[in-house]
Amino acid sequence: MNLICRLSLILAVCLGHLVLGGPVPAPPAAEGLFPEFNLADTAAAQALFDPMDGSLPVTLGRVGQGAFVRLPVNLAGADHERASWDMRITADLAVARGIQFDFYCEDSRSIASFALYFRSGDGWFRTGFSPEKDGQWQRIVIDKSTTGTEGTPAGWGTIDTIRISAWRGGDKDTVCAIANVGPVGADADILVVRADSCASAGNRESKGYSQYAETVTACLGDAGLDHALLSDLDVTSERLAGRKLAILPYNPRLPEGLLSLLEEFVGGGGRVITCYSLADGIPELIGVKRGTWASAGEGGHYQGFARTAQGLAGQPALAGQRSWCSQPAEPIPGTSRAVAVWRGSDGVDTTIPAVVVSDRGGHVGHVWLKDDWGNKKALLLSLVGGIVPGVWETAAGAEFAGIGRFGGYADFQALHQDLATQTGQGREELNRAVRLRAKSKSLMADGEWVDSITASQDAATAALRAWCLTRKSEPGEFRAFWCHSAFGVAGKTWDEAIRQLADCGFTAILPNMLWGGTAYYESDVLPVHKRVAEEGDQIDACLAACRKYGVECHVWKVNWNMSGHASDETVAVMRKANRVQVNNTGEVQERWLCPSHPANRDLEVAAMVEVARKYAVDGIHFDYIRYPGRSNCFCAGCRERFEARIGASVANWPGDCARGGPNESAWLDFRRSNIDVVVKTVAKQAKEVRRDVDISAAVFRNWPVDRDGVGQDWKLWCDKRWLDFVCPMDYTESNTTFTNQVRAQVGYAGKVPLYPGIGLSCWRNPLDVVKLVEQIEITRQLKTGGFTIFQYGSRMEPVLPLVSLGTTARR
Repeated sequence: MNLICRLSLILAVCLGHLVLGGPVPAPPAAEGLFPEFNLADTAAAQALFDPMDGSLPVTLGRVGQGAFVRLPVNLAGADHERASWDMRITADLAVARGIQFDFYCEDSRSIASFALYFRSGDGWFRTGFSPEKDGQWQRIVIDKSTTGTEGTPAGWGTIDTIRISAWRGGDKDTVCAIANVGPVGADADILVVRADSCASAGNRESKGYSQYAETVTACLGDAGLDHALLSDLDVTSERLAGRKLAILPYNPRLPEGLLSLLEEFVGGGGRVITCYSLADGIPELIGVKRGTWASAGEGGHYQGFARTAQGLAGQPALAGQRSWCSQPAEPIPGTSRAVAVWRGSDGVDTTIPAVVVSDRGGHVGHVWLKDDWGNKKALLLSLVGGIVPGVWETAAGAEFAGIGRFGGYADFQALHQDLATQTGQGREELNRAVRLRAKSKSLMADGEWVDSITASQDAATAALRAWCLTRKSEPGEFRAFWCHSAFGVAGKTWDEAIRQLADCGFTAILPNMLWGGTAYYESDVLPVHKRVAEEGDQIDACLAACRKYGVECHVWKVNWNMSGHASDETVAVMRKANRVQVNNTGEVQERWLCPSHPANRDLEVAAMVEVARKYAVDGIHFDYIRYPGRSNCFCAGCRERFEARIGASVANWPGDCARGGPNESAWLDFRRSNIDVVVKTVAKQAKEVRRDVDISAAVFRNWPVDRDGVGQDWKLWCDKRWLDFVCPMDYTESNTTFTNQVRAQVGYAGKVPLYPGIGLSCWRNPLDVVKLVEQIEITRQLKTGGFTIFQYGSRMEPVLPLVSLGTTARR
């Protein structure tokens, strides 16, 4: 911490009353707060909120009857990466959906992101949140299903600290405030039991346990059904008591004692639904037999859940899901029945049970995915509807209320008023929405809940189309998709996929054709993946389609990272040659190549330049052009090369290079130089091969922090004109955060075009065309000249026709 920053902090602490920013308005009234949040004065607030190093003390504010805690965010001239406070709150959130609070931010432009952390035992649960509007209070709901973990948290039942952080995005002070902090969803009938007991640092499936639980909770939430997330480590008889349904979204193993608790739960009238996994004892519990695991076969995926003659009330004829395998349950005659089978990729129904139900619950043959969201909600409602009282009525009300409620419109009346002057097709769609909405209301009055839901969904689609038709297209801009599969969109040829992009007004694709140790084309530099011999050179196939339809092709390389693509033989060769990374605890990370190793740098350069030399692509595109994080790489070669660079030995390795260590600054420079030289050399050599080839990069969004955190100094690359355009990965659902990030990034990029990355596929709702359009329009307001969307796959089928009605229309 520099001297000025220290003096400012000391002065603020001493004066006590010194605050940043202007006055904060009164927060809304609320009930159900944590007891600790009933604060009498500033002394009580400061006892509850402990500032981290460099952050300022809080104060208690009051406007009328509304009390709030004022959070002074001191970033101007400071050298800390975030302003943070630890709330000393003790809470049992085991059976809660999460927490909620009201939040205020005066000016978020200097804040890259907000984060919330929950301490439990020896670890933390962490997540982010994004207020949508500056200068006004907003209700924030933190769903436990969206959290990840750091360390080894003991469970949601033993929370003893909640940390709130505002991460640096600029050099300007601001003020935030928080009020009305309390639990939410603690009395829900439906519990989603997440397999936290199965998660571990070395388990590749750990992300899936969280991800698929989040998908199930999102589906329940979108259907209007109250629910709570419960860790499998926190299940007790008391926490199951009174509930109607427990859903196990992906639980390959049960912790000791859980099976007995579930047997007690079912014996008392509860029901259990499992997805994919059938842990020991579960088949007997829910009244099914374990079937034989099945691959989706030649097509690579199923089409979805096809209803059988024994289907459920409200179950759709087909709920699309491109599952690649299945762990089916076989029905037991007289006890259970198959209500859906898998439809094959050829459109023919198989005999493999996809959903089996009994009077004790049911089993879904794969994890719950995000495709065909509307029919997937209907399938989930049909499963839950016969178990939890009032589900259909609740869901019908939620669907009706949701018609036209998007894009800032409070309800359908507000949307209708705004679009009332439309003509042509837009007017037809709006009138159709009015008619269908009236039909839904009438059906609800008659208690026809299932039909009412269908009418509401049709009305919502018509309202959405009417809105999409009002959006304007911007001619001449760069409109791109990243495509993570070298083979394009599942179920389409490259010709079909590129034609669809062109028809929908997109101008470029960035296909991922090479990794740290793999090429999906005829390479003389990298090992060629075996599928190339079977299916052909994928750059050739993609490029031919791009030329045919007038779409630019910028070939994307994942640098350094070999995960999931390089063969085991390639990885073994690299590990034996000491060319892979080692983290600061000595753990070998064999699927990450070490950036300081000269042979690895040469390989990265040669592979990218080869693409420019052999193929008439429009550009080559860096990704993962960075370190994984602060903890890498500390292999023996890094030590040797670093010591040679500084001309001295490092006595305490790697501690002297850690944050605050005597070699920290030199070490960070060393890491950046290893990345910089690859970007510089590729730019030089590729331009020598073909002057017109573009060099671009996908980069982390917060350059001031990430140049140290991951060694990615992309502002330098723009300053030196090594890049022809840059794509920061601004994968946030908050339009305010997106705006702030892009505004700052335009400044970092300088004269180099910046085409912000929009993270559609990463969002909680990957079909949110409204949010997509809003963020595209933000890039236009900030005059970036284009945008890049992550990512082009089969899930984009319903999105592309809608966005092309107006926003990307070919005009």
